[in-house]
Amino acid sequence: MARSAGDRFDSRIRSVLPTWCDPLRAATAAEQNRLATARRDGPFVAWRDDAGELCVRELEADQPIPIGRENDSAVVLGHPLVSRDHAVVLLRRRRSEDRSVYVVDAGSRHGTEYRPIAVARGAVTPSGPFAAVPSQPARPLRLAAGDYDVRLAGEVWLQIGGVPLDVGATRDKDLQLAAPTQRERDVLVELCRPQYLAPDRRAGTPSNAQIGGALTPAIGAERVSDLLSQLYVKYGLSGTKEQNRSDLVELALRHGLVSHEHFG
Repeated sequence: MARSAGDRFDSRIRSVLPTWCDPLRAATAAEQNRLATARRDGPFVAWRDDAGELCVRELEADQPIPIGRENDSAVVLGHPLVSRDHAVVLLRRRRSEDRSVYVVDAGSRHGTEYRPIAVARGAVTPSGPFAAVPSQPARPLRLAAGDYDVRLAGEVWLQIGGVPLDVGATRDKDLQLAAPTQRERDVLVELCRPQYLAPDRRAGTPSNAQIGGALTPAIGAERVSDLLSQLYVKYGLSGTKEQNRSDLVELALRHGLVSHEHFG
């Protein structure tokens, strides 16, 4: 089995690295308050510098935040597996208060990953699996509303938080959306169920196997994948797999493709 970039990294060197090799979490009450304030005012990117100090930077519209080992990067990380130009975070404002947060890997050698997290009373819990951030020249990943762990080269952790709901992402779509077929709606209901049951937080989406097993009669994960692909095409979703799943949930709940009667 191929070893990850983290496995290849010499454990003797790892022992002297600062705490950017651990998930970014508040270590003190002051840090917890600082992150809570940033999350309220967000969106923001947070990281630990080479001395282990918490750094927080608010995103400004159309001001890219380059991340890497170069000293002129907005987020400078001295880890040897981090590329000079590793990733970029960007806030875009389309109109009035409509804002979207994007992240893209800048063609790094060891890649960039992200996963959603749930934050409640200062406690942080992963709410989904890691997925790869697309690498240039692919389209940047548009983050759904919420908070995220971001991991560079399998070793270095950051946090992107306070990502707002981009109302325009769904409002700009044709409000006369084509209705899903009965089987498509069955799958859509199970995809949306965690978010429907917990509307105040960003809930992770169930796996294709979990969706298929919840249906009557049950269907296989491959068939669920086919039905989701049909829905992506029907509603013009063309991002990454995880982005499409999140966007489909947002679109379905906002435009009533699924409603209270379907979750009975």
